[in-house]
Amino acid sequence: MARRSPVKLTPLRRHLAAVVTIALSCAFVAVMVLAGNLMQASLRSQASQQYEGADLAIESPLADEQWSSQAPLDPPTIDGAEAVWPQLMDYVQLDSATGSSVFLSASMLPPGSSGQDGLSEGTVPTSASEVVLDATAADELEVSLGDTVVLPADHSASGDELTFTVVGIAPAPEGAVFGSTPRVLVSEANAEALLGPTAGTLTDRWLASVPEGADPAAVAADAATDDLTVQTVGEAEDEAAGELMRGFGALAMMLAVFVVIALFTSAVVIANTFAVTVAQRTRSLALLRTLGATRSQVRGVVLRESLTVGVIGALLGMLGGHVLTQVALAAAAGLGWLDGVMLVPLSVWSVALPVLAGVVITVAASLAPMRSATRVAPLQALRPAPPAQRRGLGVQGVLGLVAVAAGIVIMAAGTVLAVNQIASLGILLALAGGVISFTGVLATLVIVTRPLSALVGRIIGRIGGLPARIASANVARSPRRSAATIAALLIGTTLMTMMAVGARTAEETLTSELDSRRPIDVVVSAAEMPEDAAEQIQAIRGMDTAVASARGDIEVGATEPMTLYSATPESVREVSHRPEMADELVDGVVLLGQDRAERFGVTDGQMLSVDGADGSPHELRVQIDANLQMSLVSPATLEQLRGDKTSPVVLADFADPGTPAREGVASLDLIDAVNEQISSQGYSEASADFGGTEREAYAQILTILLGITIGLLAVAVLVALVGVANTLSLGVIERTGENALLRALGTTRGQMRAMLGWEGMLLALVGAVLGIVLGSAYGVLGIEALLGSTYPVSITIPWMQVGLVLLLAVLAGGVASVLPGRTAARTAPAAALAANE
Repeated sequence: MARRSPVKLTPLRRHLAAVVTIALSCAFVAVMVLAGNLMQASLRSQASQQYEGADLAIESPLADEQWSSQAPLDPPTIDGAEAVWPQLMDYVQLDSATGSSVFLSASMLPPGSSGQDGLSEGTVPTSASEVVLDATAADELEVSLGDTVVLPADHSASGDELTFTVVGIAPAPEGAVFGSTPRVLVSEANAEALLGPTAGTLTDRWLASVPEGADPAAVAADAATDDLTVQTVGEAEDEAAGELMRGFGALAMMLAVFVVIALFTSAVVIANTFAVTVAQRTRSLALLRTLGATRSQVRGVVLRESLTVGVIGALLGMLGGHVLTQVALAAAAGLGWLDGVMLVPLSVWSVALPVLAGVVITVAASLAPMRSATRVAPLQALRPAPPAQRRGLGVQGVLGLVAVAAGIVIMAAGTVLAVNQIASLGILLALAGGVISFTGVLATLVIVTRPLSALVGRIIGRIGGLPARIASANVARSPRRSAATIAALLIGTTLMTMMAVGARTAEETLTSELDSRRPIDVVVSAAEMPEDAAEQIQAIRGMDTAVASARGDIEVGATEPMTLYSATPESVREVSHRPEMADELVDGVVLLGQDRAERFGVTDGQMLSVDGADGSPHELRVQIDANLQMSLVSPATLEQLRGDKTSPVVLADFADPGTPAREGVASLDLIDAVNEQISSQGYSEASADFGGTEREAYAQILTILLGITIGLLAVAVLVALVGVANTLSLGVIERTGENALLRALGTTRGQMRAMLGWEGMLLALVGAVLGIVLGSAYGVLGIEALLGSTYPVSITIPWMQVGLVLLLAVLAGGVASVLPGRTAARTAPAAALAANE
C-alpha cells in the first residue's frame, strides 16, 4: 500500500518575507503587553509598600473634633486583630550633611517590630533620635548606617531642628523599577518627634495584623460595620493599584490602537506575500489539478503552509519581543535610568496574545490567495493568460466611497460636539469616523491607484527616462496588486504623520496656553525675605534669570481681595515666556486673564475706583490678556495703590531644557533647590509657585509620544520594505515574458534594475503622499476633538518630520526593489521566452 505524504506547495525559504513580517508584528505586540505588565507591576509595588506587615486595611471616619485633636487618637477596635496602627499619609523633609534635602513619604512600622524585621541592614528605632530609611531615601540623601539626618525647624512640629541617627535601611519596593517614592519608616519610639504630637494617628485609615493561622478575610468580615470598613490587604492593594492604573488608561488605549494598526498592516503584507507564492507556484498547482487533486486538497495545501508560516513567525516574534524587552531593561538599569534590573514579567497574555494574533492574522490573510489557488484550472494554469482587469467601481468601490463620505461626516460631527463641551461623545464619534473613513479609503484605493500612478509617472518619466515610463505603465496595468502595496505604505505613513502633526499641534497649543496662563516659571512670595533674594534664586544651578518685585492686595468689590504683582516691562521681557505683555504693561492698567476677570466680576476696559495709599480714590483700567492667571501692574501703579504696604516677591525663569545651564538639572531638582533656599534663614512665611514645572511636564509627555512615533516609524518602514518587495516580485513573475522580450530587444541589466527601482519608488511615493495628506487631516481633527473644548488649538505642521516620512518611504521603495530587480536582470532572454511558450 502506497504511503501518503503531504504535498509541499512552496519551500519554507520562499516564505521568509512573510515570516519576517509576522515576527516583527508579533514582537511589537509582545513588547506592548510586557510594557503594560511592567507598568502594572511597578504601580502595584508602589501601592503595596504602604501595607507592609499588615493583613487588614481599615477605614474609620473621624468626627470634626477628632480632626482638630492635638493628642494621639485611639485606634479603632478590631476583634480578632493582633495589632492596629495608623496608615500614614504624611511627608517629612530630611536634610543630610552632604547638602541633600529630600521630601520622604512616612510609613509606620508595625507595633512590636524588632531586630531586623523587614530591614536589609540595621535595626528598628528604639529612641526618639533614631530613624530608618529605605534604600531609595538613603541613596538620595547619600547616607548609610550611623550617619545623621536633620529635620529642619520649619518642618518640625516643635519648631526646633532635630537630628536623627540612621540605625536601619529597608529595601526599596520589589518590582518598582520605574522609580519609587523615598520613605522614612516610623516606629512608636520616634513617631512624635517626626510627625508631631498626634504621632500620625490623625487619620481615618488604619492597618492591622492578625495572629498566625487566622484567616484575614474572616476577621475582616466579622469586624466590618456601618461605620467601619475592613478589607484584606490583598483587596486594598488591588483597589489602590487600580486607582493608579486609571491614569494610564488613555496611554493604554493609544498603545492598543498602535497594536491593531501594526497587525492590520502586517495582514496586508502577508496577503500580498502569499499572493506572490501562489503566483510563483502556478504550474505546481496546475500539475496537482491535472493529477486529480481536488480544490479542497489544494486549499488544504495552502492552508497548511500558511498555518506553518504563521506559527513559526509568531513564535519567533513572541520570543524576540521578550528578549528585546529584557535587553532594554538591562541596558536602562546599566545607564542608571531604572532603579535595578528585573526579569521580564512573563504572563499568559504576553505569550499567548502575540502567538494567537500572528496565527489568526496569517491564516486570515491567506484566504484570498488560497481562493485564487483553488480557482486555477489545469489547462489555464499550464498556459496562463493575463488576468482580466475589472472595470467600473464594483460593489467594493461603491461601499468604500459610502464609507469615506459617512466617516467624514461622523468625524466632523464628533469634532464639533467635542469643541462644544460634549467631549466624551464627540471624541468617540470622531474616532469612529476616522476608522470608518480610513477603511473606505483602503477599499477605494484600487480605483485611485491608476490615475495617481499615471500622474506621478509623468513626473518621474521626465527624470528617469524610458525605465521610469515603463515602470509607470506596469503600475497602472495592475492596479489591484499595486493598491495592496500602497495600502501597506499608506497605513504606516498615515499613522506617522497623524502622530507627528497631532503631537506638534498639541505641543504648540499647550505651550501657548501655558504661556498665556502662567508665563513666569517661578513666583516666590514671602512676608519677609533677604535683600539679595533675587540674586540667591538666580544663583541656583539651572535657573536663568530672577528679578525682585512686590505684591499687594486691593479691594475691587468681590468676595476676596485681588492680589496685584508688580513688574517692569524690562522684567517681563527677561523672565516671562510672553515678552509681548511688556508693551501692554503701562501705569494705571491691570493685566489679568479671562477666568480671573470672571472670578472678580470685572470686564475688559472697565474702570475701577480703588482707594490708594494716600486715602484718595484712583482709577485702574482692566485689560484682559488671554487667560493670565495673575494680576500684573507696573511698580508705579502698585506703589500708588499700596504705598509701603507690600510684601516682597521674586519672579524667576528656568534655563531652557537642553541648554548647558540645565544639563543634569530636572524641573523637580529646581523645585527642591528653591524650596530649600526659601526654607533657609531670612525668609518668613515663604511660598513658591512653579508654572514652569507644568510646562515641562507636558513637554516630556509629548516627547514620549514622539519617541513612540519614531519606534513605529521604524516598524512601518520594515513592513513597507517587505510589502514593496513582494509586489515587485509578483510583477517580475507575471511579466516574465515581457521582461524577456525587453532583454531580447537590447534592454540592459542595469535598465531592468532601474525599471524595478522606479516602480518601487513610484508606489512608495503615491502611498506616502496619500498617507501624509490623510495623516495631517486626522492629526488636526483629532487634536481639535481632544483639546478644542478647553484650549484654542494652534494648528502646526512639522514639515521636517513630514519630509522625513516622505523620504524614508521613497527610500524604502527603492531599497525593496533591489532583490526583484536582480531577479529580473538575471533572466536570460531565450530561456524566459521559452518558458512563456
